[in-house]
Formats: sequence, structure tokens, C-alpha cells
Amino acid sequence: MVATKLEEAVNGVMNTFHQYSRKTKDWDELSLQELTNLYKNEYPIFLSTCGSDNPDGFIKELFDKYKGQNGQVSFNNYVKILGKTANIYHKQSHNDMTCDDRR
Repeated sequence: MVATKLEEAVNGVMNTFHQYSRKTKDWDELSLQELTNLYKNEYPIFLSTCGSDNPDGFIKELFDKYKGQNGQVSFNNYVKILGKTANIYHKQSHNDMTCDDRR
């Protein structure tokens, strides 16, 4: 059976997460530096519009909101961050250029 585009997209999200999270011993979680590297390398257009004044501060704000008690972002919480990012992209596709994911 061939994977659908959506299945390939989900695998791409997971593989990208693992590409950046395997830099330290906690391979299934992201440190602040790993999340920063991921966003700067994988979402440069997003950061140029939503974090243009202070991309590091924008990423740190996301990190602080979604890190666990161990100070890392789990895959589950990364998916929540990605959901916020996708929601902002969706709003921008409807010409709402704000970087707030709330309606």
C-alpha cells in the first residue's frame, strides 16, 4: 500500500522532529537550542513574518509555554506548537497577516 500525502506529511513532521531532537541524550525531546535550530532552518518564512523583530524571543516564548517539567519539549507538545504554526499559516492564506493563532 502506498502512503497518502497526509501520511507522508505526518511522517515528515516526525522525521524532522527526530532530526533535530537527536542532538542530545533526550532524543525524543527538544531543548531550547534544538527547537531554535528547527524553527530557523525549517520555518524561515514563518519567522520572517512572525518573529522578524526578535526570532529568538519568539521561539523562546513558544518553548517556555510548551516545555515539560524537565525543561524539554516532548513530541506531543511539539505537535501543539506545530498546530499553532499551521493555524497562523491558515489565517495568512485568508489574508489575515497577524501572527496570533486565536480567531
